[in-house]
Amino acid sequence: MPTYAAGEQRVALGRIAADWLRIGAIGFGGPPAHTSLLQQLCVRQRGWMSNEDFGHALAAVNLLPGPASTQLAIYCARRQRGAIGGLIGGVCFIAPGLVAILALSAALLGTAPNRYVLGAAASAGAAVAAVAVHAAAGLIPG
Repeated sequence: MPTYAAGEQRVALGRIAADWLRIGAIGFGGPPAHTSLLQQLCVRQRGWMSNEDFGHALAAVNLLPGPASTQLAIYCARRQRGAIGGLIGGVCFIAPGLVAILALSAALLGTAPNRYVLGAAASAGAAVAAVAVHAAAGLIPG
C-alpha cells in the first residue's frame, strides 16, 4: 500500500470508482483510447503520477500477456489506494463493457437467433479453428 507524506491526501475510493467507470464507458477505440484517457487523468488532470512513471507502467504492461489497457488501469488505481484501489478500479473499468456486451447478447439472443447471427457465429467458430491449426503448424519444427 502506498505511504503518504504529512499533509498528502489519499485518493478517495469513490473518486477512483467514478473516474474508472467513466473511462470504461467512454473509452471506445480500444487500448490506445484507454491508455490516452488514463494518461490524461492520472498525469495531466490529477497529477497522481509523473509522465515518466506512467511511461514505465505502460512499458511494463505491454510486456505482460493479456489486455494491456486493463492492466494499466488496475495498476494506476492500485498505485493510488493499494490492493482495494486496484480491485475497485479494475471492476469499474471493466463493468461498462461487460454490461454492454451482456445487454447486446440478451437483445440478439433473447429470442431465436436470426440467420445472420447464426452465420456470424459459425464463421467465428471456423476462424478460431483455422487460427488454432495455423498456430499449431507453426510449432512443428521443419
